[in-house]
Amino acid sequence: MTDKWPPYEVADQAVVHALGVMNINYVRFERTHVWMLAATGNLSEQQAIVFSARTNPSERANFIDMFFARREWPEAAGLAIRHYIAAMRIITGNRNSLIHGNIVTSFGSEPAIFSLNRQGTMTMFRSSLADIRRVADDAEIYFQFGLSLANYIATEIHAAARQAGMLVVSNCPALPALPLPIRPTS
Repeated sequence: MTDKWPPYEVADQAVVHALGVMNINYVRFERTHVWMLAATGNLSEQQAIVFSARTNPSERANFIDMFFARREWPEAAGLAIRHYIAAMRIITGNRNSLIHGNIVTSFGSEPAIFSLNRQGTMTMFRSSLADIRRVADDAEIYFQFGLSLANYIATEIHAAARQAGMLVVSNCPALPALPLPIRPTS
């Protein structure tokens, strides 16, 4: 196929590609919300799916935090869960700033993002292709971390019955670097 789509300018092609990768990686990362709800709440995955489908990512982070606070955890697991929740909030905020913003080329070839916040204030902030790619990479890194952490909690703390094909993690995963917010804080 040789047709160029779209025939109009959306944004720099590399920026559009990075936004697509970021969104795909974020959807994968959202899957860990289900697993962490199940792990911290000691729910079945099916129960956590129903729960997750009816809540937004910020509410899910709040529930994971509430489930976490209602029991005692081994020190390494407790640190990892708190770290995951903090990263979840940053990654979700970064994703929302990018996906709900209007990307325009400004400042030379760097993208600028016009974004409307929940208070009705329109703001513009600079971004960069490297920043957008970093957000995409953070979502992938925390997909892997959330998967490992949830499986560690399920098998080593809740003693979930191991099943054929199940990922078994015997040690609490190492904490990845905490993501950086893409949007300037005021």
